[in-house]
Amino acid sequence: MLLYALAVVPRYPGAAMHWLAIEPALVLAAMLVVPRRAERGLRALVVLVYALVLALSAASWGTGLAFGRTFELARDYRLPVFGWNVFTHAIGYATAVAVLVAVIVAIACLLVLLFRSLRAWTHATVPQHLRYAALAALMLIALLALGLMRTQPVAPVYERIAVQARHYLERRNERRAFQRELQAPPMDARADLGRLAGQNVLFVFVESYGRTLFERALYADTVKSRLAGFERRIGEAGFAARSGWLTSPTVGGQSWLAHATLLSGLWIDSQPRYEALIDSDRISLNRRFRQAGWRTVAVMPAITRAWPQAEWFGYDRLYASDDLGYEGEPFNWVTMPDQFTLAALQRAELADTARPPVMIEAALISSHAPWVPIPPLLDWSTLGDGRVFDDYARAGDPPVEVWKDPDRVRAQFLKAIDYSLETLASFIAERASDDLVLVILGDHQPAPIITGDNASRDVPIHIVAADPAVVAAIDDWDWAKGMTPHAATPVWRMDDFYAHFLSAFAGDAERTPPRVGSAAPAR
Repeated sequence: MLLYALAVVPRYPGAAMHWLAIEPALVLAAMLVVPRRAERGLRALVVLVYALVLALSAASWGTGLAFGRTFELARDYRLPVFGWNVFTHAIGYATAVAVLVAVIVAIACLLVLLFRSLRAWTHATVPQHLRYAALAALMLIALLALGLMRTQPVAPVYERIAVQARHYLERRNERRAFQRELQAPPMDARADLGRLAGQNVLFVFVESYGRTLFERALYADTVKSRLAGFERRIGEAGFAARSGWLTSPTVGGQSWLAHATLLSGLWIDSQPRYEALIDSDRISLNRRFRQAGWRTVAVMPAITRAWPQAEWFGYDRLYASDDLGYEGEPFNWVTMPDQFTLAALQRAELADTARPPVMIEAALISSHAPWVPIPPLLDWSTLGDGRVFDDYARAGDPPVEVWKDPDRVRAQFLKAIDYSLETLASFIAERASDDLVLVILGDHQPAPIITGDNASRDVPIHIVAADPAVVAAIDDWDWAKGMTPHAATPVWRMDDFYAHFLSAFAGDAERTPPRVGSAAPAR
């Protein structure tokens, strides 16, 4: 029963249950005929193989729940570390350790039980003719299963290991091709970005802001209403918007893959590709802005430890979690609410008119799982050092309670996205100067618990500017006017944005170079 149960367990959530397995009969038959001196070694080998299969199945279940796909050891070898980081912040370190220990003990008990059960099978005191009869029956079962494999779905244990070997070979060949792609010139485009002369440019990645929000009835009414209000508010402040779709290289997490894809113009859909990019001489979009005279900045409230990869992007200044001046309590995994992030960004980089124009890459993380708690939008003048948020950080049920009910999880996610969009609209309408251009986009779709199965990987993207010339520069993109992209709006892969953006805003001799020491009046 143990051998069969471990063989037919689905590989990932939503996978079909394959009831036919050949290995249990073969293993039991082999245990009957193996010499006694080799029996213990064979039992140990069987248990080790099944332990590996169990570990791969557990990894695929975790990857399926978070990212909607199966686990690939060749590309996902670091996912357990990333998942542990989020898990401990969401439910607390002590609780996370207790859960981990309980899982390890349960698996160990299962494997010990399997080891001892196999010994009981081979050492059973029965007449020899019954042993032969059992062997014959097992071989007959194996032959019948083998015959049915041509017409029925099966769950071969060996395939779960073999598929990982195939993935490894495929990824190795892919890495070689990607290395050649990294060595090729990125594109023939001028780096002066003259059509953005005199503008501060802010790239804002909104966590888990995906197309599902526009297409699933559970979320669509709230989000479309919020974006209509967003559009109205920024229009009254003199800003116009255009909106489109991008296909993200990831889903459910690993936001850095989306950042790297957009800013490199290359498809970065795995950790090995990301690491190869970071070690390359590819010119990031940030560096192109720096070459054209902009100061380049990153505002990353989720960065809480050393981040050596930042060097590749080419930032003149990195503001990590500890650099933004937040003294309030964290919101579980979220180190600070989006409103404080935007206020700190403006205070540090946009308020000083004596500097060159700045290109900022910022991450808003209030809509990151576990999506509790969510603060209200406060008066910008009252934020101070962030301690005004403390009461909200302690409010409501903890994630361990909310996540017991999938409907509550989805409701909290919607609240989080709505808060992020409301905060951005308020920031632009009340705090932005006329010389600010914003590129606002989702990094990826949320986890399948939010989107449901078979959701696309598309995310919305908006370009917002007060200068009509900036908006006119992307007229040929056929994006929707306003803050809501249409179903028929073109969909680009996220890596295609790099070339489109550079081509649209490449130099214009009639425009003045980036200004130093002047700015439009703040609102």
